[in-house]
Amino acid sequence: MITSFGKILRKIRIDSGEILKNMADRLEISSAYLSAIENGRRVIPETLVHQLQVAYSLSAEVVQELQKAKDESMMYIRIDLEKSSPLQKNAAIIFQRSFESIDDATALKLIDFFAKSSEQKFD
Repeated sequence: MITSFGKILRKIRIDSGEILKNMADRLEISSAYLSAIENGRRVIPETLVHQLQVAYSLSAEVVQELQKAKDESMMYIRIDLEKSSPLQKNAAIIFQRSFESIDDATALKLIDFFAKSSEQKFD
């Protein structure tokens, strides 16, 4: 099933007049891997949005759209707990264990909480 990211990626490729192999060569990945990313069968590498931005001189708007689509298609995330306190580690573990039971209303509250929390760090 093609993802939003795959649709944008394919549009960039077609608008550039490239076939899949040409884009894959430009991004230094195999055409099979690029095809799998386009079709939502592979995880999108962390560096791919930046590689696309550089290789195709993408506008900030397109980069933001790609990043949003990448975030929406994520199947898992990794949290680096190396510098976390024991309490932070425990909170992350409890969150992970109970994640599937969180309803949308609770998810919205968490989004609001973390958005406000990150805004305070940048003020």
